[in-house]
Amino acid sequence: MKTAKSDHLTYAIRLFAALWRARAVHFLSVMASLGVFVVGFFGTAAFASQSEWQGDPAIAEARLVSAVEATGSLKTLPLGLEFRVAPGWKIYWRTPGEAGLPPSLEFSDSPTPNLEATLRWPLPKRFNVFGFDNFGYQDHVILPLDVRGHAAGGLVQISARMEALACADICVPVEGTLSLLLPDGPATSSSHAREIARYAAQIPRRAGENGRAASGPNLAVESVELDDAMLFVRLADGAPAVDDIFVEGFDGVAFKAPVAVAGGYRIETATAKGVTFAGGSAILTVVAGDEAAEFAVNITPLAADALSDRGWWRGVLLTIAIAMLGGLILNLMPCVLPVLALKLSSVLGLQGQDRQVLRRGFLAGAAGIMTSFILLAIALFLVRYAGGQVGWGIQFQSPLFLGVMIVLLGVFALSLADMLTIPLPAFAARLARPSGPTAGNGMAGNFLSGMLATILATPCSAPFVGTAVTVALTGDAVMLFGVFLSMGFGLALPWLVVAAFPEMVRLLPRPGPWMVWMKRCLAILLLVTMAWLGSIMMTLLGPSPGQTVQITTNDAGQIAWQEFDPDKVPGLVASGKIVFVDVTADWCITCKANKTLVLDRMPVSVTIAQMQAQGDLVAMQADWTRPNPSIADYLASFDRFGIPFDAVYGPAVPDGLVLPELLTGQVVLDALESVQNTPK
Repeated sequence: MKTAKSDHLTYAIRLFAALWRARAVHFLSVMASLGVFVVGFFGTAAFASQSEWQGDPAIAEARLVSAVEATGSLKTLPLGLEFRVAPGWKIYWRTPGEAGLPPSLEFSDSPTPNLEATLRWPLPKRFNVFGFDNFGYQDHVILPLDVRGHAAGGLVQISARMEALACADICVPVEGTLSLLLPDGPATSSSHAREIARYAAQIPRRAGENGRAASGPNLAVESVELDDAMLFVRLADGAPAVDDIFVEGFDGVAFKAPVAVAGGYRIETATAKGVTFAGGSAILTVVAGDEAAEFAVNITPLAADALSDRGWWRGVLLTIAIAMLGGLILNLMPCVLPVLALKLSSVLGLQGQDRQVLRRGFLAGAAGIMTSFILLAIALFLVRYAGGQVGWGIQFQSPLFLGVMIVLLGVFALSLADMLTIPLPAFAARLARPSGPTAGNGMAGNFLSGMLATILATPCSAPFVGTAVTVALTGDAVMLFGVFLSMGFGLALPWLVVAAFPEMVRLLPRPGPWMVWMKRCLAILLLVTMAWLGSIMMTLLGPSPGQTVQITTNDAGQIAWQEFDPDKVPGLVASGKIVFVDVTADWCITCKANKTLVLDRMPVSVTIAQMQAQGDLVAMQADWTRPNPSIADYLASFDRFGIPFDAVYGPAVPDGLVLPELLTGQVVLDALESVQNTPK
């Protein structure tokens, strides 16, 4: 590759040869040509592939860079506007958001006349500062620049006036004149070509006539509708989970981050004073993982009777059905097994009663479940509204909560052993209209056992529960309460079935001495649960462990679990390694089941141990027994709010492949194989 000075020298020789052959060139023309040569050889534009930096390095600075060393026969010159942005500062996208100005270039004073340039914009990030949403770039970015209007095959001298705005706590203009000289000659690639191409690859492509773009093959927008001050964006079936949606085309209208709801995504709008937003033509940039695409859409106001026409209710009903099924499956999870003691004791205590007493007893248990789900939804809503961390089962990170649970379970264990009678408050007794004191106490026990069933179910993430909780915690308040009520109904369904058909109780053996021994066994089961909760509370009250490497040893193999560090994952994957991340907690029984039945057994343990020995795999374990904002943020990045959570990273899937809540050996082995094969 020729140097810039040798290119200019070649140009000078060719220039003088042409003058010698022409012989009749005017003296002033000779002086002008020599002037261009001197400026090109000794001036700031002597380095053909980049200009000098302009701006303040402590804030932001910019320069022009070229992907080619010379103009060749190119009619469009591939340049770039490169920014270096100091930590804490940012510059803006073409649509800056609720404040800011995008970078601009003015070429009217260029020595080469009639130049036209088009800036192209890589995917931005959303910044929320003081409640305002802005879009832009941090650290480093190159905005690809297509320059036209020059004479192909000749020297091109560019002088562009650059203006931009860099903001942190304050905003500071970044401006200067950027000069660049490109000689004629072969258009060979420069040292900047690869970086310019890398940022060009981050530019979302516009969807074609088929509604899809090469940069987002699984993305397609079905409709965008305006309902009061909210946009509703519906994507085609099969679209991945959306990370962000940028809306452009309206002055004085701001668009907040999208929120997943049943059937699509809702986007809150905010209009400036005196601005009326009634929809119209817009550009939507949809970002979903590695996919991103632009869509030219028409935002239409939603008619009053259009809610059912767009199929929104179908999505709502599907979400409710998934939540109810997840709640029903929770009855079979190991977390709820201790409550089986309370269920059986209530059934045994109601044997021989009339139908109405049986029915009221089971309805009381169902009421306890529904009440606890309502209280849980209220608590999560308030925590989320206050900006705190929300998640399924995070109350087990509180020693106070565990202490209350231990006391309650102890009361129930003593009651089963006939060592304590649970009194029923007078107002509750009047509402229940019991036939006697015994019936009243049974009603209270059933109600409390229903509440305990919910509380002890939260450390488990059964199939469908993760999906339902994700929709609930990423949707609006109506969806949050709707999903949790549906899950409560699913968990309470067995109680309601027995309440509807109380004759089912008669299928149990007749009362006898065996009932005493059964209650004692059930009391022991509750004592075991108390010991389990006590061990978790001691862990929380004990000193926090430092950075350690845990070795799991068994006959099948050894797995070295490193402490979880999300910042190390991209670098490890870039070096060609596979990263297995396991998020667990001492209070998560499903996590323990996955570890005991899958991760610590053949063939998974042997496979992982062998890959570790070969240096091909790193296993990271995130312990969420205690509150940990880093782990909570990591789960939220996948729209997950509960555990167990397992993900596998590799060269083929650098953003991570999420595994199901309940692991199998084949699922883990297939994931390890799929992420290590680099796509063609």
